[in-house]
Amino acid sequence: MDQHLPFGTEQPELDVVIVGAGLSGLTSAVKLLAKENTLHIRILDENSHPGGQLGQTGNGFRLVDEEQHDMLAFMNDMQVLPQHRRDANAELQRCWSLDRGPTAQPAKFELCRYIQMLNLRMGRFRSKKFILRERVPSMERHITNNLFFSKSRNFMRNFVELVCGVHASAVDYDTFMSVCSSCGGLAVLLDFYFNFPNTFLELSTQKLIESILEKIRYITITQNVRVVKVQHFKDYVELTDAQGEKYTAQALILAIPWNKVEQIQFEPPIPKEFCPPPKAKLKPGRLITQFSLSYSKCHWAEAGYSGNFLSSKPLVCGHECRQATYSGYMVHSAQESDSVRQTVLDLLSSHFGDEMREPLKYQQSTTELSMARHKPQVTPWHRVIWSSSSAMATNYRSLMGGAVQSGVRAAVSALFAVRPQLVSWVDMLEVRETNPYERCRPPDRLSSLLSRLNLYNVTFYSFFILGLLWLLKIGYCHAIRTHSYS
Repeated sequence: MDQHLPFGTEQPELDVVIVGAGLSGLTSAVKLLAKENTLHIRILDENSHPGGQLGQTGNGFRLVDEEQHDMLAFMNDMQVLPQHRRDANAELQRCWSLDRGPTAQPAKFELCRYIQMLNLRMGRFRSKKFILRERVPSMERHITNNLFFSKSRNFMRNFVELVCGVHASAVDYDTFMSVCSSCGGLAVLLDFYFNFPNTFLELSTQKLIESILEKIRYITITQNVRVVKVQHFKDYVELTDAQGEKYTAQALILAIPWNKVEQIQFEPPIPKEFCPPPKAKLKPGRLITQFSLSYSKCHWAEAGYSGNFLSSKPLVCGHECRQATYSGYMVHSAQESDSVRQTVLDLLSSHFGDEMREPLKYQQSTTELSMARHKPQVTPWHRVIWSSSSAMATNYRSLMGGAVQSGVRAAVSALFAVRPQLVSWVDMLEVRETNPYERCRPPDRLSSLLSRLNLYNVTFYSFFILGLLWLLKIGYCHAIRTHSYS
């Protein structure tokens, strides 16, 4: 692919430039320095503080499960130890909109059947072996054809939007399944986005970021810089920021979500195989606001709830983070940004009590919902290397473990470009593609057939059989009467 790149006349001043100071970009910097501390590296970030989304809520906490081995090993290297979540309220009921109303039970039943059906097919959508088909139904159509109740439909639409960053009508079925496969599966995503089980570990984001910055203290991090243009040459890459300043390096790591990558002008253009399928009439990008509230006591527990909260319209999800600390997120449009706090407090107080309206401390941070409408990027474009959990990771994609994985892989790819002699077989083992479904046995024919049953087709076939029996009965009675008359 590099034979089509033009020659340049500049001498690169840097070895590696990393665009994005989120967890993925910072992990790449740590890995690069661990392999060769003489590399000349610079990090460019459009935010005023490093850490990306992790650094926007001050001393916030994130959740990690024990299966994210790369993330746990990285935290151990950073000397940041996660803590087990408290489970004092584990026996209390959750407060989900899906649990209320006369249609709650059948809606939850058909939703479980639908998720089970998708899980059985997840193994087919491995990122390297599966080829996306050109003409497949959108997830909106797939949801509508398989789910009857509005409660279950809204739940899945919200789930698709959280995973892929766009409405279900803008995501093909194949794309959604491929993305979920690279995230660890539907069960993992449901836990991280909605369930928050007590088996999760809590991690202090402030301690993690501080530890990483200490490791890379000799690397220059230039903040409030937005890259607008990337020129790709055979022997180097040249970046131009919004102020017109240029940076040249032997390798470029783009540790930003793909929707941010699409805002950059590339010369030559990015090859088609790296880009997600085009979609007409994409709705404006949605925002996600993460909030944290502190109280003097657990008002939700006094109301008889565990704190696990879910509202489908608008999408607001919350959980007890620590003792008397409540965390969560809300997905909304840009026009609703100013009303997020009031909306969250109104919803929580309507279920947990009016005391929720007056937190001791309230923090929130708003970012654009990352789009992931494509298979994971696992191959660099010569000297341009994809990172970012939402773009590249092939396991736990869009999660913290995926950010660490993609950061490590991007660092190894950058070393191939600038110091190939430093890459060992151990590094190759670190970047191997893993998939939780590759050891799973394919579902048998009976399980696959039964998983297709839902309220739609069961009702259709039931009425079809009853109608057929009714017609046979009419025909039989008519034959009896005709025979008796004769």
